[in-house]
Amino acid sequence: MTSVLIGVDGSEDSRTALRWAAVVADALRLPLRALWAWQYPTDALLTVGRIELPSPARSDELVEAQLAHLVEEVLGDEATDVVLEVARGPAAQALLGAAERRPAMIVVGSRGLGGFKGLLLGSVSRQLAEHAPGPVTIVRHMAPVPPVRLETVVAGTDGSQDAARGLRYAADIAAKAGAELVVAHATGTGDVVDSRAVDPQVDLDLRWERVEEWCADLRTTGVDYDVALVEGDARTALLDLARDRSADLLVVGSRGHGPVGRLLLGSVATSLAQHSELPVTIVPAPR
Repeated sequence: MTSVLIGVDGSEDSRTALRWAAVVADALRLPLRALWAWQYPTDALLTVGRIELPSPARSDELVEAQLAHLVEEVLGDEATDVVLEVARGPAAQALLGAAERRPAMIVVGSRGLGGFKGLLLGSVSRQLAEHAPGPVTIVRHMAPVPPVRLETVVAGTDGSQDAARGLRYAADIAAKAGAELVVAHATGTGDVVDSRAVDPQVDLDLRWERVEEWCADLRTTGVDYDVALVEGDARTALLDLARDRSADLLVVGSRGHGPVGRLLLGSVATSLAQHSELPVTIVPAPR
């Protein structure tokens, strides 16, 4: 793990994401990098006469000053430890470029300043969730802003390879932060699992045994965890469980055993990113 990368643009969601990222970076003992991307307006016609735009270098300076002010306003004294970065171009492109340095996590607000306010998930957060080479955490602004902590991590699993990657990542985060790890499996109508499928009607002990098999790697690492079996559609059952456990982070793989394998994001990951009130980390397959 190298750093925590946070994309900001001044929106309320990005401010909340910045507060959250700072706490997580501190818990993981990693540096926090804050990136603000800018670009000249290319889709507007100037009809009020000649307007002199600042040079790219001067624009970098202005944006960096704005970024520094925002970080100080949000984090106070902790702002001095944040690495400030300014990039030119669309935000998603800039963050994906910065992700080439393989941060431990990319953090973004669910919606930024651009786009349509009615969308549950902004274009930047969606592009990152679909294309980033590493884990992406999506944070939604809530009013009032809840206290930021990292004490309980819930990892959803269904036995798929993507879920296994998400589980390993969640275990690593929990171990480094000293957080409780809850391994959650939801079985509901329409689930598509492996050939040794966990059926809702199967004896509870057998279901428990199957999840414990999926946790075999955790036992070899010595990570403490708790197993939670919940009935219902994973898209809602995981949220209910996370709420009941007062979880601080929900981690899932980018795709599970869903029926449409070609989708970049599975239905569970997409739904959680759109509707979860707590931060959701999506762990992709290696690229």
